Amino acid sequence: MTRSAPRSLGAEQSLSEIDVVASDRVEDVDDALSVVHDGFVEAGYLAPQASGRRMHASYLNPGTVFFVARIEGQAVGTCALIADGPFGLPSDRAFAEENDALRAGSDDPLWEAGSLVIRSQHRRSTRRIVMRLFAAMTRVALEEFPDSPVPMAVAPENERFYGSLAGARELAGERPLYGAPAVLLLTGGAALAAHCAQRATPSQRRMHALITEPGPSWLTDRRTHRTPPRAWVEALIEEQGVTQTLAAQIELLSERHPHVLAQILRRARTPMVA
Repeated sequence: MTRSAPRSLGAEQSLSEIDVVASDRVEDVDDALSVVHDGFVEAGYLAPQASGRRMHASYLNPGTVFFVARIEGQAVGTCALIADGPFGLPSDRAFAEENDALRAGSDDPLWEAGSLVIRSQHRRSTRRIVMRLFAAMTRVALEEFPDSPVPMAVAPENERFYGSLAGARELAGERPLYGAPAVLLLTGGAALAAHCAQRATPSQRRMHALITEPGPSWLTDRRTHRTPPRAWVEALIEEQGVTQTLAAQIELLSERHPHVLAQILRRARTPMVA
């Protein structure tokens, strides 16, 4: 869930000092998961994990990309565009019906904008960091899936901010999600860019400039489109209980519906193990 929105701004870091990477590299994703973990623990959404990382199974969907904002090399904020796939989307937990309606009504795949967290030490710069992260997400979306629906689950008190920043509109009202109330909003790459192109507010003007800036020095695309190291993934999904859940499902199918399990394994092109 997206949990950050700006507070009052006092003295802030210069915008030029905020760099963003779009990445699937383990070193960047690891930084992102650390920021998300600390933010979720601070907010009471998550018990502290031994790894200091917050993994969600949907992060494993092919195409998922993390955005990490850094100041002087230190990760200060993060968000993700989570591709729809075999593990679904994080917001499916509370908004499966709405997301399924989006899936049925669109010729383009869904991408959830989420896991937006700003480190507590840098909350005074939240607005500027969030704008950089959203501009980076929008640039990627415009280039690769401009018309895809992009749902985002946010705290109800942040709905107005994301409506102003991203032109997001409410898709579903308040429901509990990961231990906190959330509403589901909808935006998209082309929709967000069109909203900012109106240039009617300072936020729209600044976002439009970031989205349309040629060859921005503040944004680097580090994606490799390779799977992360096996040991790193295994440790995190084990800690989050993903392995246990999948193993229980496979065991049930093996005992009660072996023909179904065999069909699944054939479709996955994986040899069935005795």
